[in-house]
Amino acid sequence: MSQLICADFDEFEEALYGVEGHYVLRSRQQQDWRLRVVELDGVALMFGREGAGTVYSGVGLPGFFNIFLPLSQHECTVLGGQRLGRRVVGWMVPEAMFHIDASQPSSWMTVAMSCELVLRWAQQHEDEFDQSILTRNMVCLAQQDLAPLIWLALRLLRLDHSAPLELHAPAAECAARSELMDQVFRSLLPATPTQAGLATRQGHQQIMRRALELLDAMPDAPLFMADLCRACSTSERTLRNLFTRYLGMSPHRYLMQHRLHAIRRAILRAAPGETITDICTRFGVWDFGRFAGFYRRYFGELPSQSLRSRRPIPRALSLSRH
Repeated sequence: MSQLICADFDEFEEALYGVEGHYVLRSRQQQDWRLRVVELDGVALMFGREGAGTVYSGVGLPGFFNIFLPLSQHECTVLGGQRLGRRVVGWMVPEAMFHIDASQPSSWMTVAMSCELVLRWAQQHEDEFDQSILTRNMVCLAQQDLAPLIWLALRLLRLDHSAPLELHAPAAECAARSELMDQVFRSLLPATPTQAGLATRQGHQQIMRRALELLDAMPDAPLFMADLCRACSTSERTLRNLFTRYLGMSPHRYLMQHRLHAIRRAILRAAPGETITDICTRFGVWDFGRFAGFYRRYFGELPSQSLRSRRPIPRALSLSRH
């Protein structure tokens, strides 16, 4: 995590991620300027605290889309000529100018996402993605409560400070990035699915069979929604509707349970010296405290207790691998 505390806005202005622009102060400076950035390989989470009332005129950098949420002084912040509120978000596309007017010192968060990752997300969710948001800035009422997005961002910020090696292990970083982007677009896109999304060339039973066959074929691999969608040649919305209809739970929850069982098997077969952290990062787990709570709820013990009770690999089997 990069962290910046500065006495004036010049250094703060130059450190902003995904945008380029200039501040004009509209009130005297009242506090230090603070900026914290968490980078997740193509996605950057940024928390800023401005030291004065400001007007910021900027443009999105060519390679990035940005979402903007004020965290304080909502009623004093105007974006693109529209006054913001607690459930209002700003969306900025590459190379389009925007203006933010904050009459009081304010705090905010942004998520900058590379064009490549946004377009990939749009392709995987094509039957629910509004393509028009790729071409225009907008200020809109969030489609769902913003608290889960803010809570997730704060968890990432905390873990980036306390356990950066675990968070930035490749599989864990990929999982964190995917979860953050999902929350961003759930805030922008309608939360209620439409039945039109269920019209696919394959029958529902075939889609479900392909999804479950992939899970059966890879019981000890870290699988994600994108993997299921590719295997089934369908979108997340369709898969979500079908899993809820046939299995009574979302595919996210089903995948979580699949991952929990895979991690438990890996723990019970762990080699001497292998740690819970080693195993979890291999499966894309990045929030270890939350994972431990889920694990205990499902299996009645903590991962560390499972590790202590692991079964040794039979000597004959061990020798046969060499």
